[in-house]
Parts: sequence; structure tokens; C-alpha cells
Amino acid sequence: MPDFLEKALSANRESKQIEFKGAFDPSSGGDWCEVIKDIVAIANSGGGIIVFGLNSDGTRSGTTVDQICDIDNADIANKVTAYTGWVDAQIELREIERGSCRLPAFVIGSAGFPLAFERPGTYQIEGGKQKTAFGVGTVYFRHGAKSEPASSSDIQSAFDRQLSAIRQSWLKNVKRVSKAPPGAQVLVTSGTAARGAQGSALVRVVDNPNATPVVLTRDESKAGATFVHEQVSEAIFDEINNVVDANRVLSKGQKKFFLGQQVYFRVYAERRHVKQNQDEIAKLFHAGACDLYAPNLFWTSKISDELIAEAFEAIYLAPKSPHIHWFVRASLLLGREFCNWIYERWHRKWHRYSQPPSFYFTFHEALGATSEGDPRLHAARWGPATMVAVPGLPEMPCSSLLDDPEKAEGALSSACMAVFRGSRELRATARGLDFLAHGSGLMRRREALAEAVKRAIGERAPGEPDQRAKQGQEPPGEI
Repeated sequence: MPDFLEKALSANRESKQIEFKGAFDPSSGGDWCEVIKDIVAIANSGGGIIVFGLNSDGTRSGTTVDQICDIDNADIANKVTAYTGWVDAQIELREIERGSCRLPAFVIGSAGFPLAFERPGTYQIEGGKQKTAFGVGTVYFRHGAKSEPASSSDIQSAFDRQLSAIRQSWLKNVKRVSKAPPGAQVLVTSGTAARGAQGSALVRVVDNPNATPVVLTRDESKAGATFVHEQVSEAIFDEINNVVDANRVLSKGQKKFFLGQQVYFRVYAERRHVKQNQDEIAKLFHAGACDLYAPNLFWTSKISDELIAEAFEAIYLAPKSPHIHWFVRASLLLGREFCNWIYERWHRKWHRYSQPPSFYFTFHEALGATSEGDPRLHAARWGPATMVAVPGLPEMPCSSLLDDPEKAEGALSSACMAVFRGSRELRATARGLDFLAHGSGLMRRREALAEAVKRAIGERAPGEPDQRAKQGQEPPGEI
């Protein structure tokens, strides 16, 4: 018996895994919306139970809930699927004995990855008004006894929980293989998402040498038919790509990284292991430049000039802090002629202002300093003798990192991992190292890229600045 199910038999208060519902009308759309919100929050938090007929303190509510016992398990799953797209929902209607009473309960399994709502949970209340239990794109977790919108730590905990389950599964199977008798044939399969009527995986194995082989791949050019890899197993593909896939589900086409800056740094630490199509890589680049103010130049080697130009265009038209500072730094890599083109437009707009935006002066000063030295150093805001300190590595002068790109890449990965583990002060170091490690890629494409940015911007004037920094990011003056 699961631990939460045993606790529910005697608990006198709600918790992360236990929810009490005093009443529930299966014919009410509003009641279903509220229950579905709790089901999804509990599934995202690792699983749990909803017991009907109890007040929040565990006492009997006195409301009849017998009609709940007539609900079919498939109907519950279908309702959740309609709002979330969760096709393998693990929800079971059971009756539990609590004291002298038998009460209906929904036992909910853990979701493989955080579920986001695809439809709004809006229903009508008294007076013809409408109430919304949850909106499109929202992700709910349990915070104590409440179902509330997710925080970054919730998302990280969900992935940690899933990775732990994957590792345990691997270790269990490794032990089985190691104990197999000599001459035994070992068949490795996975089918955790697609299940047969009796719970068996929908996998057929034949000994026909002429049978069509199956290749699991992210490369669509190698696929001979439509294949959805999430339906095979969360463990088939590696950890980092699973994180990016989860963000794709949450973002629903938006150019954002919904899992937060800290998780983004974790992805960037293993950037060379990210295997995604150009659209997903472009989303990561755009998020790093325009939303998170985080290292992002590695992605430029995998996307077109036009997609990179979109980020420049977005910041040019809405120059908010701190992201405008990425624009300033990246522009220094695109050559003097491009920088003069940008500065002339900013000068035309702000030179008569009594208080032009701070980045206008920063850019002017940077232009004066770029006549000598490596543009990557100017973009990083470091000198050749600047010493870079990263946990686990000896201090290194910037000159040595410029001469050894592999060393710069290693230092960048270490800095990103340190940020992921909580060293927020190393975010600026990681951004600087990004220019040393990957700035040359932008410099090699600067002529074509500068023309792409000019085409994207056209004759439009720069937007009005917004100096408000997002919570948790650096103040406007720091670049």
C-alpha cells in the first residue's frame, strides 16, 4: 500500500499528498474543474489521493458522496486528458475504509513530467458570472495542503524525482542482467507509456531476420514513419533533452524558457549534448538573449542569421534592462560599421534628451575602446590580464582563455553548473566566458549577420527604454 494511501486512512488534516473534499457533484462542470486542478497538482508533485466526504480537518462532512462510486475510471482519465493532453493518466477510483465508513477516493499516480493546462477551467457560477479554476499554460503543484501555480523549485524537484526513478530502474535492470545465467539472451525493451489492457507494454518481438528494424532517433530525416518518442519511455533519451522537451510542452510555441533561469544554466552547462531541431534551439537562444539575460552564443552556431536577427530586432524595439546589455555586447562582435549604424540611430533619438538611457552612454564608451584589442574581451568587459575564478578550477587570465577555446568552454560549463547549484554571483562570470568561448562564431558571420539585423529592423526607430530589471536579475547598470 502506498504511504500516502495508508496515511489517508487516519489523517486529520490535508497535506501535499492528501486532499479532502467535503462534497462533489459529478454532474457539475465547476466541481470537475476544481477537482481536476487538484488531480494535476498532486500528479505533478509525485502522486497522492483525494478523499471525498471529509472536511479539511478530516471529520465527516455529512454530504452524500455515494454517486461518485458510479464514475468510470476511464471517464476520470478522459476529463483530465481533455484539459491537459495527459494520455496515460494514472487515476484509480477506490473506496477506503476510514473508521466505520467507506468513502470514495481518487488515487493519483505521479506524472512523468510537469503537466500544463491546455484548456481553461472556466465555469459558470451564481448570477451568470464565470469563475476560472486554472488558465491555459498554467502548471500547478501542491504547496502543503493547497494546489498553487508552480515555482522554479517545483519544476526542479519534479525533474529530480523523475531522474531518480530512471536511475533506480536502470540499476534494477543492470542487476538482473548481471545475474543472468551463462548463454542467456537478454532483451531490452521499454513501453511505460503505451499499455495494453492487462498493463503489458505494447511491444512485439519476432525472430524473423527480414522484419523491419526500428531506430529511435530525434533526427526526423532518419525516420521512416511518424514516431513520438515520449510514448516509449522518459529514459530513452538523455536528461538534458528531456528538460528541453518539457519546456517545449510548457511553452506551446512561445519563445520562452518556462523552467526558469537556474534550469536554463543547467541546460547550457551541457549545451553540446542538446539534440533538438532548429526551432527549439532558436527558442533557447531567444530566451537567453531576450528573457533570461544568460549565456546563449553557442546556440548561434545551430540557427540561421534570420533567427538571430529576430532577437536583435526584439530588443531594439523594446530595449528593457538588463537584456539591452546583451544587445550592446553582442553588437561589438559584429564589426565597427554595424556598431556605428546602431549608434547613429540611438544618437538621432536621444542626443537631445536631458537624461538619455544609460546603455546609450555605455555603448558610446565601448565604441571608443574597440579600436584596439580583441572584440570578445570588450564584449566580456574584461582585459587580457583579468583573472577569472570558477569553482573547481585554478584562476586563469583572460588571455589564456582566448588562446585556448576548449579551456574557455570548460570554464563556462563549470560556471553554469555553479549557478544552477545556487551561486548566483557567477552569472556575470558565465556571461563573460560565453563571449570568450563562443564569440568567435558570431565574428565569423558578422557581415551576413549584420545585414540580417539591418533588414529585420529596417527604417524603424528604436523603442522607448524600460529600465526595470526583472526580479532576481542584475540592476540596470551592470552588464
